[in-house]
Amino acid sequence: MKIQKSNNPKQAHRYGIKLDGLPRSIRQFLIENRSLNEWANDVQFLEQIIRIESNNLKLKNSTKRNKLYFDCTTETPVPMDDLVESYDTVEWTCAISGKPIQSKFNNFSLENFIHSEYLDVLEAPMVDSRILKSSVEFRKHCKKLLLEEQKEFMRVIKKGKNP
Repeated sequence: MKIQKSNNPKQAHRYGIKLDGLPRSIRQFLIENRSLNEWANDVQFLEQIIRIESNNLKLKNSTKRNKLYFDCTTETPVPMDDLVESYDTVEWTCAISGKPIQSKFNNFSLENFIHSEYLDVLEAPMVDSRILKSSVEFRKHCKKLLLEEQKEFMRVIKKGKNP
């Protein structure tokens, strides 16, 4: 971030500091705080104030990352990373044992269809046909889920559309 002085009336500026090249949040800070006009001649003071404000903005953004969001599937508040992960998984059954597992939505590797206890099956020289069958069924299931979501989205859009 580079602070430049300018009193050119054709350029957007506040207290003699060019607003071009500054982040939007800092520009907003300069515009909202009219009390900074008293120290407009002291560039070093304004630079320090802007650095302090940018650090405050970083702290605010870091607390947003710790914010909890409501997960409708588990009905509990979770961080955003966990929420994205939970929506990226699908309830599925292990191709070998039939145990319930969590499979990743866009992952079609063989490990995605097997329970963690049975991963040694993949070391065999040939792939088990049950795993291949499970992967084909999983693709069809994912396609069906996406089509249902698309239909639901279209229904909501049509419902909200003004006549």
